[in-house]
Order: sequence, then structure tokens, then C-alpha cells
Amino acid sequence: MAGIRRRDRSEVSIVTKYFLFFQCFIMWLVGLALMAVGAYILTYKKKRVRDAIDFFLDPSCDLCLAGSVAFFVSFFGCMGSLRENVVFLKIYYYFTAIFLLGEVVLAILVFIFYYVPDVRQKLHLFPEETFRDAILKYRDDPDMQNLIDNFQTSMECCGLSNDNEGYKDWNNNVYFNCTASNPSPERCSVPPSCCRIKPGDTTNILCGAHINKIDKGGFVVPQDVSRIYTKGCLKALGDWINAHSLMIGGILIGILIPQVIFICMARNMIDSVKVQLHKQRLNEERQLRQERQRDQNTERY
Repeated sequence: MAGIRRRDRSEVSIVTKYFLFFQCFIMWLVGLALMAVGAYILTYKKKRVRDAIDFFLDPSCDLCLAGSVAFFVSFFGCMGSLRENVVFLKIYYYFTAIFLLGEVVLAILVFIFYYVPDVRQKLHLFPEETFRDAILKYRDDPDMQNLIDNFQTSMECCGLSNDNEGYKDWNNNVYFNCTASNPSPERCSVPPSCCRIKPGDTTNILCGAHINKIDKGGFVVPQDVSRIYTKGCLKALGDWINAHSLMIGGILIGILIPQVIFICMARNMIDSVKVQLHKQRLNEERQLRQERQRDQNTERY
């Protein structure tokens, strides 16, 4: 009908708007769940964080951190897409782009660490120095102990250095230190998680005992190391990356491509909302001019 004014078509795509909204809403719920689980674990075990190593190598702290980031970023994406708010959409867009860039940089650093040792030395990329604190706190923090044990068992390694004699790292621990003055019963030993276990066998907690020995001259002499894994865990991780490079590449692509899509959708929606707001301003100005013209015509007659 001629009397009914036709509504202008919105520049914002309904598909883009609600796809981005539901994706962000799901991530918001996931972030909330991760925060709740992490906070519950921290409260239950009365965890005390003393430094950065305690924080980043603790799974419950990592859950809280990941959940908080996901909750924060997805909130702006969710509300920005639903309300077509440019400011919220920009916050979501920039944070997601920063995370994507960080993941790419991290992948490059891992590649440099394992494949370009000369550049690694110039850039001072030595995770061994960071993980040495984890070795020192092995018996003092149950969470750290479980994390290291699980990593050594799954990667079939011992110690955290990037060489084939990683088991020697345990000489830095006050309990395993191989010196004559050490009163610990675990002196000159390594944790049971370093042991080679055949399929079907149970772990012998004494299999890593007295791997080293102090000779008459006071020097540390390795004993029968065939019953333990000697390779450092960073070295084992590098070997695992070499053996599974195609799978890792596929996983990275599977993670990065959706993020790129969401970033493009957010950017597209920001531009669409700006165009829509510009159209609304033009319509309001046109309506205002028409009303003024009608008022002038009314005064004239």
C-alpha cells in the first residue's frame, strides 16, 4: 500500500550477526565454566601462588587464566554483535587479533628453539633456565610434582633439559642432590617417573634409586642408567614434534582458521554497523529537512 512506508534494508547481515553472537555466547559459557572449575580446585587444595612458576605450571591456575580471558573477550563479542555496538565489537576484534598474533609468534619461537639453535642462542631462548625452578620445587609442591611426573612418564624422559643427559638435572634438587653431606634417603637418585616400565609391569618406586654414586675422590659417577630414561624432556618434546609435525600442523590450522574467520566476521560487522549508522544519520537529516520544508510551506499559506 502506498500509505505504508517500506522499512530500509539493514546493512548488517543477520547471518553474520547471530553466528558471531552464538559463537561468542558458547565461548562465554565455556570461560565461565573454566573459571568456576579452576577457582573450586584452588579453594579446595588451598593453593598458594608464590611466583610465576607456581602460577603458570599449575593446571588450576591455568584454567582460571584461560577461563577469565575467554569470559572477558567473548562477553564483548557477544554483546557487541547482539546490540550492534561498534565499541564492543572493536574490543573483541582487537583482542582476538592479538591472541592470533601471539599464537603465530609462539609457533615461530617453538620452531626456532628446536630447528635453529644458533638463532636460539642469540635470542636467549632457554626454557631450561625457567624450568630449573620446577625441578627445585619438585617435593615442595604436590601439583608441581604431579605435573612433572606425568610429563616424564608420557614423554619417556627424565629432567627438563634439552639434551640426552637430562637425568642429571635432578642433582640440582635438594632431595636428590648427590653430595656426601646430603642426608636425604633419595640422595643420588631420580624420581620413579624416570623409570623404564615394560607393558604390564607396575612402577617400582625404588627403580630410580642411587642412579649416581660418589666415588672416593668425591666425584659423581653414573651407575646403571639403563633402567631409566636419560633424555631431557625438552629434548624428548623436540623429538616428538619432529615425529608428529604433520599432525601438529593440521591442529594449528584447525585452531587458527576459525579464529581468522571470527576476526573477519567481526571486522565485517564493524564496517556494516558504521554504514548502517551513516544511513540512519542521512535519513534523520533528510526527514529534518522535509519537516522544515513543510513548516515553511505551512507558514507561507
